[in-house]
Amino acid sequence: MASDLGKTGEKLRAALELDDDGYEITVLIIEAARVGDRLEQLNSILTGEAAMWARLTNGREGDLEIRVDNVLQEARQQAATLRQLIGAVHRLRNDSEPDPDEPDGLADLS
Repeated sequence: MASDLGKTGEKLRAALELDDDGYEITVLIIEAARVGDRLEQLNSILTGEAAMWARLTNGREGDLEIRVDNVLQEARQQAATLRQLIGAVHRLRNDSEPDPDEPDGLADLS
């Protein structure tokens, strides 16, 4: 399916995908899988397993500035996006959304 998926994304795609999914559901599943991969990468940064994300930008007077992304905030936003995508997949299948009291595997991200 989507060749750019990592290990987490592939597992999530396989868990969500059904043989009779329409294109609109397939697109949501692929995007959810990509978000899953991003969350894995963000978690690696937060736990120190990967290098911090930073970039050089030009300052006001031509000076170089180092900008460090807010990784924890981004991880929380990506987790919320993933929950919304998974919920949309369930709604499109005319299923009820997963029980909010049931563990969803995302509790460790907060």
